[in-house]
Amino acid sequence: MPEAFRFTKRDIFVKKMTARAHLSSPRIKVKTVHREIPPRNGEHFAMNQKVMRVQRRWNLPITPDYLVPEAWINGLPSGVHSNFLALLARDVWSEGDSRPLYDYIQSRKGEMSPDFLSMLELWLQDELKHYEAMRRCFHAISGVGYDEMDAFFVERTHEVEPIKAVLRDEFTILVALAFDELGSTMSYRRDVDEYYRFYPPGIEAIGRNLFADEGVHFGNAIALLKQHHQSRLGEVKATLEEIIRLEAELGRYTKTFFLDHAQEINRFPSYFNERIVAKILGCLGLAAHPANMSALWMWRPEGCERVPIAMDPAWSGRLVSSATSSPQ
Repeated sequence: MPEAFRFTKRDIFVKKMTARAHLSSPRIKVKTVHREIPPRNGEHFAMNQKVMRVQRRWNLPITPDYLVPEAWINGLPSGVHSNFLALLARDVWSEGDSRPLYDYIQSRKGEMSPDFLSMLELWLQDELKHYEAMRRCFHAISGVGYDEMDAFFVERTHEVEPIKAVLRDEFTILVALAFDELGSTMSYRRDVDEYYRFYPPGIEAIGRNLFADEGVHFGNAIALLKQHHQSRLGEVKATLEEIIRLEAELGRYTKTFFLDHAQEINRFPSYFNERIVAKILGCLGLAAHPANMSALWMWRPEGCERVPIAMDPAWSGRLVSSATSSPQ
């Protein structure tokens, strides 16, 4: 098979994410945008190399006014509803935090390649769709109004300065994006297993689309690193180690999309970052692929059926009644 037509492990990863999402949303399409690039530095290909930027296309499966029926919530396994409320009260907002990160990168777009900026547009579209999807889920299971959500989001402060060390240039941004999106893929896969799958089909479909999209975002970041930053791939491991150190030193989420895994430190095994780094290095051809990535989302603390989640104090008073009864 000619080199230009050979599937890479990254291609297979994206196809798996897409195929899994097809199970819950039949209207998904895969959109591929590409441009022809002439061979460089005397390289020859069976056909011109292409930059691939993939975007999955799906419609939000629940309406803004949808509420999960009371009878459905009353029939959920013990702990599912209260934990899912706590999860969404914490996680809805980080998808919306994609906008301030995007705006910051756009303020430096003269430093970025056209392919990176093109990918970033697709990425923002997806993340803002995720934000709206999760807002609808939050409303559907809690009854919290959109005005209240908007007021809460506006009050939050987005801090770019603390994470500027990972925003030095296109290369470090792509490494940070790969780290973030692969971690989010594992996180959303856990969420589907622990929460989304117990709810009506529209809500379950949202969860499955979230983790599938994040897998595609990871693949896009890997593809651009290979295409535009081949000469710097030797720096990837050190950059990932720097990201992990910074996240640990901050010990908090700065509400600018990246390094939001600080909120999830207790949801994954101690080897989570080590396995994520190994997977990124494997996809870049810098190391062997790690075995059993599913262990990251299947892990549970000893004696727990699902990972306990503490309610954000900012929402505990507002949701106290929703944790034991359904929205009306």
